[in-house]
Amino acid sequence: MKAFTVTEILVVISIIGILSLISIPAFRTFAPSLELNGIARELVSNLRYSQQLSITEQVEHGIRISTTTREYQLLKYSNPEEIIITKELPENLDFQNVSGFTNNEVRYNPYGAVREEGNIYLINNKGTTLVIEVRPSGFVKIKKGD
Repeated sequence: MKAFTVTEILVVISIIGILSLISIPAFRTFAPSLELNGIARELVSNLRYSQQLSITEQVEHGIRISTTTREYQLLKYSNPEEIIITKELPENLDFQNVSGFTNNEVRYNPYGAVREEGNIYLINNKGTTLVIEVRPSGFVKIKKGD
């Protein structure tokens, strides 16, 4: 019967410890960018969801962005207006700018197109920006910021 010696086990534990010490600071460096990417993808997903709701229900839906409260709402533009989802950005993320949309609202018509094209700029605490570009057809795309 073969077994590991105490020395072999200590060497393996030491290697795991060294790798952990190296990888934790690297992860902390990339964590804000990963979080920014995740929030941008979630916002794009909600934009596409509001577009799909507009088409299936034949009622305008959209996203209203509040740069002061750092949140956005998925809305159904009926009478009265209905809030479907409210999402708040994490502490280290913010809306840098919203351009091209009246009242910071991306509104989809029942055909899936938007009233106005524009851009939503997200920034993290490290200064990294992503741009969510909304085209007139309703097509949504994430780009790296300048």
